[in-house]
Amino acid sequence: MIVLLNKYSNGGKSVKKWEESKTELEGKYFRGNYTLISDFEDFSKRLYNEFDKGERVVIGAGGDGTINFLLNQVMQMKKEERSELTMGAIGLGSSNDFHKPFSEDKYLCCKVPLKLDCENAADHNVGQIDFEDENGKWNRKYFIINCSIGIIAKANYLFNSKEKVIKWLKSKWVMGTIWYAALRTLFAAKNVPAKIKVENKKISTEVTSLSVVINPHVSGNFCFDFNINSQSDYLGVGLCERMGILARLKTIISLTRGKFTGLPKTRSWMAREIEIKPDSPTPLELDGEVYLARRIKIKLLQGILKISQ
Repeated sequence: MIVLLNKYSNGGKSVKKWEESKTELEGKYFRGNYTLISDFEDFSKRLYNEFDKGERVVIGAGGDGTINFLLNQVMQMKKEERSELTMGAIGLGSSNDFHKPFSEDKYLCCKVPLKLDCENAADHNVGQIDFEDENGKWNRKYFIINCSIGIIAKANYLFNSKEKVIKWLKSKWVMGTIWYAALRTLFAAKNVPAKIKVENKKISTEVTSLSVVINPHVSGNFCFDFNINSQSDYLGVGLCERMGILARLKTIISLTRGKFTGLPKTRSWMAREIEIKPDSPTPLELDGEVYLARRIKIKLLQGILKISQ
């Protein structure tokens, strides 16, 4: 077993949570020796070395960004190698959307959510994104929870920033930091003019927010009402368009209640492929990680990974 520990996750609180959880993890879930890695730059090489030694379980200990990093490392492996791996997670992050909806029987005593049942691992969908960055270079990345452009992406960018207010508030009150980033973006962010293609349907609009989801939980307690899960035949697509401040606020409040479909100035689809072409480079969020993109192509890779339950 290989455990990737993100010591910077949750405003630096992840190490303390790890130390509090370590004895219980080793007693209940880790069998024999395991390899603990906290150096992200060294992880890729170590992953291949441990795989050659026979390790077949990789665990992300951190938040959603840690899971996204681990996912993208695994997806760089050959298909034959990747098919032998099982991914799991220990939720030491601030939001832990990958673990949602939370299950009462999948917690440590210190309320850390888990996906460590490797014996009952299940196939899990992954989203593939090819995007052209602001320098004209094409990149390929993957997501396992959701991706977005617009105010959610911009709010994630602010939440992950090193601004003094964000750093201070995150160390005191994570949910408050999420709300601060969301509300500040709500009032400041402009709509994004863009051309969108969902399957064969083409539209031109001004995007307030466009989310493409595998897991309908997008951040904190925000959730879409799509009937979708990690093994669905489609991605869920939620578009908010041409919204002013009042409409944005009403939509955010509705998302905290798990309601989206049918709201004013929204559209939703189930799709396997989506293309987005904003008029200018815009933040693109993947599982909380943010890039700048000016052309985006998204498609569903169905059941491509084994994930612990």
